[in-house]
Amino acid sequence: MKHTNRNAVSLIVIAALFALALAPQPARTQTQPSQSASPKYAMLEFLKIEPGKRADALKLERETWAPIHRERIKQGLIKSWSLWGVHFPGGVSREYDLVIITTFDKFADVENAYPLELFKRVDPNLTTEELVARTAATHKTIRTEYVTMLDSTTPTASTAQPKIAYIGYMKPEPGGGYVNLERRFWKPLHQERVNRGILRSWALYQVRFPAGSEKEYTFFTIQLYDKFEHLETQYPAGIWEKVHPNLKEDDIGMRTNAARKMVRTELLNLLEHVQ
Repeated sequence: MKHTNRNAVSLIVIAALFALALAPQPARTQTQPSQSASPKYAMLEFLKIEPGKRADALKLERETWAPIHRERIKQGLIKSWSLWGVHFPGGVSREYDLVIITTFDKFADVENAYPLELFKRVDPNLTTEELVARTAATHKTIRTEYVTMLDSTTPTASTAQPKIAYIGYMKPEPGGGYVNLERRFWKPLHQERVNRGILRSWALYQVRFPAGSEKEYTFFTIQLYDKFEHLETQYPAGIWEKVHPNLKEDDIGMRTNAARKMVRTELLNLLEHVQ
């Protein structure tokens, strides 16, 4: 499916962690060579469920869309697809209820992510018009974002899919060196947390599209956890001294706060994953 057709489908595809295959791995950047074949790009889709349609929306995703995404992976069109529910913030006034994250190996892969023959291959009796109508009846797409992974921790050998995603949305201050601070000081700390089994992974992303000075945030980090309880003590006593014995935690904290604005955080729980 070409670009115009894909835009029509994107209005109804349920795709944010945040698993990113999003169990992310070291990524290619200008200063760090690629160390693995992990996904480098992702499309995030933020969805608002229509009143009373949550059960219908999840059923449609699991029984109709998930097989389509499996076929996309089989054909090499995408790397992974995951559906996340927004746990916090809660309440009827929250902006969106679901975040879909679809990962890609190459920047250009998003251009032809839904070729026309794909749907017939999965279900010959299913028309795109019918699928669009059924999906549109369950939710509306608030926005979509195309992002690039800049850096990440090295994952453990575990193959289990993380269940919790903690996302922090950032707006850097001009000249503050935000990305360098994340890489130099925070990534080693997160790697120690991974090594201790507190954290499954950490990754830093930059929003490529949409962009502009009015964008609320331009970077975000995703931390993945196996259990909700691991959020209670994220940084045990002595961990900072082990990772950065010659640095004061408060000093780095103040430098980080000066380098970026933490726009907001949210907590997601995994609902479905295809890889």
